[in-house]
Amino acid sequence: MTGFGRAEFKLFDKNFAIEMASVNQKTLQVSVYGPEEWPTLESLVTQWIKSSIYRGKITVRLTSHEHDNRANAPWNEAKIQSALDELRHIAHRLHVRFEPDARLLLSLAESRHADRPRMPHIETCEEILHQAFHTALHQLIKVRQTEGRALAADLQQRLARLNELVLAMETHEKGAPARHRQVLQKRLSESGLNMDFNDERILRELAIFADRCDITEETVRLKSHLAQFADDLKGDKVGRKLDFLVQELLREVNTVGSKASEIATTKAVLEAKTEIERIREQVQNLE
Repeated sequence: MTGFGRAEFKLFDKNFAIEMASVNQKTLQVSVYGPEEWPTLESLVTQWIKSSIYRGKITVRLTSHEHDNRANAPWNEAKIQSALDELRHIAHRLHVRFEPDARLLLSLAESRHADRPRMPHIETCEEILHQAFHTALHQLIKVRQTEGRALAADLQQRLARLNELVLAMETHEKGAPARHRQVLQKRLSESGLNMDFNDERILRELAIFADRCDITEETVRLKSHLAQFADDLKGDKVGRKLDFLVQELLREVNTVGSKASEIATTKAVLEAKTEIERIREQVQNLE
């Protein structure tokens, strides 16, 4: 699910901001961008996130306002001149023609910018960082929960529609053997064969047809899966379990489709598969 959270904090007279953003993804992936001086930040933040979030692509950025404002600080002309003289000396010693241009000057200017404020060791400020991080994380989770409630409401509507379609499949197929008997009788009559419908061969044909189009087992399992889905939807951290139930729903509906003898049943199966596919897409966004 998508979400965003932000928190600001002050550390050693420096202002920092933590920004967290999440987008939909079936598994959890965390990317952390922060100061070079804190190489352990990514593993630390990932550990914090895993305790609360199980799905989504999470991007975390930690920046200092001082670092963001470096472009507005004055360039150190003395350091630029020193670097230029050093390069000229090296070129002369190596007998290399040295002709500085604007690009080189800009590169030296940026690299010799006003000194970047030094970062404290992460161990000395982990508690403050942890508090600010959880403020941002709480905001992000709150947004995700709002989206989750909207997704749950949409899924409940789709589950209700699937229940209607399952009942329609049952109704259409329940009368299939009787209709098949009528069609068979009509064809035999039109062909001039006045056969007794108590004939063993006809009874066997009708029995085979009735067994072939019997979808009782499939519809019972479909109802069970739908009831389980609706119940699990009320819980927490059920995304992966719902993924499994979606697969089972699709498997049972496909079986009904292979057995269907009525056009109306086939239409209900196609609509059900469309709804299940939409449910699958939504479920992948849930925790």
